[in-house]
Amino acid sequence: MSSRFVFSLLIAGTALSASGTPRAWAQAAVAGQDQPAKRPVVEAPRPKTETITVTGSNPVESADGVTGRAPGGGMMSEQTEAKAITTVGRDFIAKLAPITSAAQMIQFAPGTNIASSDPFGLSDQTSVNVRGMNQSELGYLYDGAPIADISAYDPYTSQWGDTENYQEVQLSQGTSDINAPLVSATGGQMNIRTVDPSHNFGGLVDYSYGSHKTNRGFIRVNTGDILNTGVRGYISYSNATYGIWRGPGRGQRRHIDSKFMKEWGQGNSISFVEAYNENNQPVYAPVTAQQWRQSGNSFNYTANPFETNEAGSYWQTEVGDWRSLILVAPMHFTLTRNLSLHITPYLYWGSGGSGMGQWDMPVNNYNPSTGQNENLVLPYPGLAYDDSGTQSFHGDGYYLMREYHPGITGHLDYKAGRHQTLSLGAFCDYYDDAEVTNISQLGQNGDPPNTWGSYGLKFPNGYEYNLFLNYHMITQSIGLYASDFTSWLNDRLKLNAGFKYVMMNRAGTNNYDNAVPYDVGTNYATPLPRLSGSYMIDDHDQVFFDAATNFRMPTTNSYFSGVPGNTMGIGGSVKPEFAISEELGYRHFGLYNLTINLFNYNFTNRNITTNTIVNGSSFAGVSMNAGGQTVRGADVEFGLRPWHHFSPYVSGEYLYARTDNNLPATADNGALDYLPTAGKRAPMAPEWTTSAALSYDDSHIFGNFMYRWIGRQYSDFMDQESLPAHGQIDMTLGYRLPNMWRLKHPQIQLNMYNLASWHYRSGIQSLSNNTDATMGVCGNMIDSSGAPAYLIASTFAMMVTATTGF
Repeated sequence: MSSRFVFSLLIAGTALSASGTPRAWAQAAVAGQDQPAKRPVVEAPRPKTETITVTGSNPVESADGVTGRAPGGGMMSEQTEAKAITTVGRDFIAKLAPITSAAQMIQFAPGTNIASSDPFGLSDQTSVNVRGMNQSELGYLYDGAPIADISAYDPYTSQWGDTENYQEVQLSQGTSDINAPLVSATGGQMNIRTVDPSHNFGGLVDYSYGSHKTNRGFIRVNTGDILNTGVRGYISYSNATYGIWRGPGRGQRRHIDSKFMKEWGQGNSISFVEAYNENNQPVYAPVTAQQWRQSGNSFNYTANPFETNEAGSYWQTEVGDWRSLILVAPMHFTLTRNLSLHITPYLYWGSGGSGMGQWDMPVNNYNPSTGQNENLVLPYPGLAYDDSGTQSFHGDGYYLMREYHPGITGHLDYKAGRHQTLSLGAFCDYYDDAEVTNISQLGQNGDPPNTWGSYGLKFPNGYEYNLFLNYHMITQSIGLYASDFTSWLNDRLKLNAGFKYVMMNRAGTNNYDNAVPYDVGTNYATPLPRLSGSYMIDDHDQVFFDAATNFRMPTTNSYFSGVPGNTMGIGGSVKPEFAISEELGYRHFGLYNLTINLFNYNFTNRNITTNTIVNGSSFAGVSMNAGGQTVRGADVEFGLRPWHHFSPYVSGEYLYARTDNNLPATADNGALDYLPTAGKRAPMAPEWTTSAALSYDDSHIFGNFMYRWIGRQYSDFMDQESLPAHGQIDMTLGYRLPNMWRLKHPQIQLNMYNLASWHYRSGIQSLSNNTDATMGVCGNMIDSSGAPAYLIASTFAMMVTATTGF
């Protein structure tokens, strides 16, 4: 039998099979049997195909996870979920400075307004806003575990994992996942996914040196597959020391990450993730518009305890210290062919606080335990001084906090058929929060006893003096949820209907100066239905919609008296925020990725959390009830896959945000009145934002050029003061070498921030109801509630990093 004859038979068999001929005909042809003369072979018409050719995009081999394939240089990825999502991947993360915070990683995504006070992400004085909603209205997950505190919902992104261990940072701008154990995500969620351990032994080492004497070293060791156990993992350690970019002060960050996992069978895995962090963090002084005009970038705390300036404090009395531990254990099990189980227990623990500056305090104070005024026991009684006939001392105020936050979440997925999946799940979350402010005496040299607030002054009977806060709150949450996912029309149409029911209990005690009421308690139960769907027009185009309800609990300190800036009420009169959101979107996949979203939100009891400035220091966030609010707009995101090694990225947003109600306020004469805020543009909601970036990577030379611009945003509810529009240019340049000896793809990288060294205020740190005196709706004069305070952006800074695998 000749090869030409066999080849002809194979072609004939294939054609017959494609045209619906029984398999016997093809088998007969392969066996060399004669084909029936009455059934001539007719070649089936070839289906039309679309070919996409990408040139100049050879895969990149690197030690830090860069692939060179991601759209927009890793600033977006292909998404098919029926909601707005932006995912930043390793191709972009690895090109940032190694200590960049998760908040700074997503600052180019559409709708984001990220304000930083530090160029490298070492400071937690960061403001995160998405679509006009501030950071307390987002949910934050670390490998599926909630990590923002439930007291003020501050994310503290500098304290999470090390940058080298982030696989991706995902931002859902519209709504949170139905199975997320969150009680604050009215405006979406941020999810960190860490890298998986390698199957091979090895690791990664890098060292960075940059502006302001910033030093950082990092090492990660992969165990590879451990014997025959199927277990693999890694452990990493980093240490960073730095000086703050304006004013005096130095800080330190020490961090340990680890991850171990085991996979077996089809879809079975168990992981254990850990992140431990220690921060010693100097604080930047908040600045008002007037102080900015007078002092600019030079405005900060003093280098000498005996100096005085506008900021009013010695920098050592403003240092914060914090220890935190994150433990997560995601587990996935395939129980049967159609049934799978997903469980994630987690624990967050945190302890520490922040200095609140210098205080001139009387020695004699009220002792709540005895009901009498008594002298505090001073460690340095000889340093007390006479102030207009009153014995006083120089003190260091300190805000202390302890958090204990365990929980578990899990759900069952059941495939009821090829086109339907049912999910049923629940989460149980426990949060124990204790907060107190104390005061210690400054020593002979003007320094505080330590930066942990460990030496609070006491009365003779041992009762500790509280400056203005001392409470303990326990929050317990249970969430039940179910969803039904179906697909139709050859899997082109997909629909998902879900329902979530969250029950919460809060119980706490107020120990501040025999406050009334002493104990507070409240219960909440909230139904949260949602619906979403998507339709694939063809293989490269999709439309989607989603409609969801979300809620957010007020901050814990909103329930107690004695808290500066607390305007929401005492003991149970605080109402949770509720939001209804709708999204309509379009996506294109292929050589370029394009996403367009239209969105609409309606809020009731809008809880805006803002910091309060106390004695020149920024105090923990308190909630302001802004009543109803309407938010709507459109955002767009575009990213090109590598083309001749270049990958451009563009995003932008238009935002309409209006306050729907007049805010209650107390007039100068003590009468209840209302500020005429209805119809005003909502604060911290810029009308326009845009970002653009260009990435290049030819396996050896790589870099990024990035620009972002934030429009003007108001800093009070009366639209009387605003933060001007501002922009910033950043750049990365690097060179990657081939393998050398035992070093895998060593490289050197230069990161530059605020390339033009523009001087500007980057964000709003403290809101005001009305900056100027205002006539109320009822005709009473309402005095100013104070000047808003702002963060200041860093001037030009740079960092050089040498990296290698091994």
